[in-house]
Amino acid sequence: MKARTKILGMVSVFALLGACASTFEATYDHDANNDFSNYHTFAWLSKSPMKVSQSIATLNPLLEPRIMSALEFALVAKGYKWVAEPASADFVISFTVGSRDEIKVDSYPSMSAGYGMGYPRHWGWGGAYYGYATTETSVRQYTKGMLAVDIFDVKERRPVWHGVAEKTINESDRENLEATIKAAVDAILAGFPPS
Repeated sequence: MKARTKILGMVSVFALLGACASTFEATYDHDANNDFSNYHTFAWLSKSPMKVSQSIATLNPLLEPRIMSALEFALVAKGYKWVAEPASADFVISFTVGSRDEIKVDSYPSMSAGYGMGYPRHWGWGGAYYGYATTETSVRQYTKGMLAVDIFDVKERRPVWHGVAEKTINESDRENLEATIKAAVDAILAGFPPS
């Protein structure tokens, strides 16, 4: 029974580490002189508040309303009230989506086949005399997704807050788009209002 409990505990730890590795990383910036405590209402900067990074070749047209819905829900949950007219709001929002394909190349030494295989060259015997070292390279291509949110003060007509969330996108993220968008929005708005 103790062994089973120990195995289940280890599986839980690995699952938790896996979940942590797949979360969005968020960064924030804001105008330190701005008084965010005066903000109570928000609106969209325009009827189509989404900007698209040039890195996206094909855009899903359903992305904009999903992100708008997630942002509205999250801001209302924080106590802000949505208003239809930007001129009536305390702050307005726009957001940018983007992605980029990246390649990670890792090289590491390995021992090739031969007499004495398995002994590092620097030991001075075995592999140093009879085997030879080679370099193995692994190449991995992945997509990094990004959502950035910008908040503008309506009265002063200037940007006051910026948040960005980034993550390596996997197939599960693509299949569960609403959950992925919610996770990105939650990561970004964890820094709004700034403390």
